Amino acid sequence: MQKKEIIMKALFKRPLLLFLSTELFFSLSLVFSAVLSPILIMPALAAESESRKHEIDIFVDKAMDKDPSTAGMIKAMDEGEKLWDAELNKYYKLLSEKMDKESKAELKKAQLAWITFRDAEFAMIADIYSKQEGTMYRVIAVSLRMEVVKRRALDLKNLYQELFVIK
Repeated sequence: MQKKEIIMKALFKRPLLLFLSTELFFSLSLVFSAVLSPILIMPALAAESESRKHEIDIFVDKAMDKDPSTAGMIKAMDEGEKLWDAELNKYYKLLSEKMDKESKAELKKAQLAWITFRDAEFAMIADIYSKQEGTMYRVIAVSLRMEVVKRRALDLKNLYQELFVIK
């Protein structure tokens, strides 16, 4: 009888040990994958992100790396805003050259509305950030201005590509 009890206990312990060790392994693998996956993947994502960066963003980043002072960052982003504005105008012109008369009129109406929005957005940014203490807020304000123009430039570029390039 004692031998039978020993065998029964051994049989019941093994599945429990197997179950516990499987659960522990699974839990540890989840923890390791949650912690290590981002660490292992981040360099690849960063490289991919860098390769997709627009040349204007690369220019601004390099200019800020060259002169990381507040004045240097403001100058770099101010120049970036001007470059994005040139990009915006380039795609506005390309679109208007290829559109029919009605679409061209709608594009012009939309662009004039966007200019009104941009001016109001710039005024709000200036109002909010000029009241903050610290030089970092000047950098943030210029960055936000640049992003407003960048978004519109990329919208026009994407519209142009969808309508006239990618078919």
